[in-house]
Amino acid sequence: MFRHLLLGGALILAGCGSAAVSAAASASAAASDPLGAWQLASGTIDGERLQTLDGHPITAVVEGSGISGRSACNEYGGRVDVAPGGVAIAEVVGTDMACGQDEVMALESAYLEALGRVSAIEVIDGQLAMRGEGVDLRFDRQAENPTADLVDTTWEVETIFVGDVASAPAGEPATLELRADGTFRGTTGCRSFTGRWIEDGTQIRATQLLMDEAECPAELVEQDTHVVSVIGDGFVPSIERDLLTLLDPGGVGLVYRSRD
Repeated sequence: MFRHLLLGGALILAGCGSAAVSAAASASAAASDPLGAWQLASGTIDGERLQTLDGHPITAVVEGSGISGRSACNEYGGRVDVAPGGVAIAEVVGTDMACGQDEVMALESAYLEALGRVSAIEVIDGQLAMRGEGVDLRFDRQAENPTADLVDTTWEVETIFVGDVASAPAGEPATLELRADGTFRGTTGCRSFTGRWIEDGTQIRATQLLMDEAECPAELVEQDTHVVSVIGDGFVPSIERDLLTLLDPGGVGLVYRSRD
């Protein structure tokens, strides 16, 4: 995998450095580095504004010659190739989950179509700019996840919400424990699960999710489905005092309270 991108006519080298480089130059280079995790803030396609939707973020993680992220509903990945006069985003593939909302699917379709037109990627005034014929996408750099407060703590579900409807959990305590070694375990209230997790910008993604084969009673099936959806689809965590809120792109959320 090569570690350089031809961005906006300039060659930007990633992963190269020297002890002789001044702190000021290093800071300037870091500020203009397109590598890392970004979230779409605004965009236009053929002069029309791209309307972002709450709960359905569009993200881009630029890593060397690759790009990946969430396209409002599904996750995607592709290759960033050096092309004459700029770059080309090629071989974009993604998951095929239907989100059930026309505006979400329309946003996703428009964004993926726009990626195919991108010919320049650069950082302008602290934002990642992806531009091409009729396309101008601007991304804000994502803040790091508060994993220091998130990991090695046992959390217990206090509230489950879907859209604007909130409910209290039932059954046995539904718990979650993310460990610093990249593993996690928990329960849905009627069955247990284990797996492995990684950070992706502001999102936590499960790279492995193993459920036990217990059969949930009818009154807990929906709760079990919600918990599995949030943990399995990836979530953005938010911590305030002893409360942890997890929100997935489909608008399903879990509010946990620390038991430690």
